[in-house]
Amino acid sequence: MNEWPAAIWASISAMTAALVLSLIFVLGSFARQAVEIQQVDENAVAIVKEYRRYSPYDGTTNLVPADVITAIAETRGQPEIWVDTLAGAAVEFNWKWTNNSPKELFKTDYLTDIFKDIGRYDAHIAKDLNGVVERIEFRRQ
Repeated sequence: MNEWPAAIWASISAMTAALVLSLIFVLGSFARQAVEIQQVDENAVAIVKEYRRYSPYDGTTNLVPADVITAIAETRGQPEIWVDTLAGAAVEFNWKWTNNSPKELFKTDYLTDIFKDIGRYDAHIAKDLNGVVERIEFRRQ
């Protein structure tokens, strides 16, 4: 007669363990979904920040040298800045600022010496296949 209560207690214990494991699985699933939603939100915020940061240079015309200097000083070579300082229709980027550029190239007095000639520039953003900004190009008009 004591065999039935032991079997009942064993089955109740097994069902309780299954219930606890099911709840753990469901809560883990909810946590994973919450992290995925948060990651999507963070990605969207990063995209908007990047757009706001570089949109002034996307297809903008008639920029003054101070705008080019500001872009160089703000980016510090990431993304790269390519500048065509020669007047005329031919585009030849004779100045490039990258991550590997020496720190002296980012100093204000050095930049003002390069851009002492008054001119206007057209800006263009070059992106990779994923839409990440690779470089900002400034062409002299």
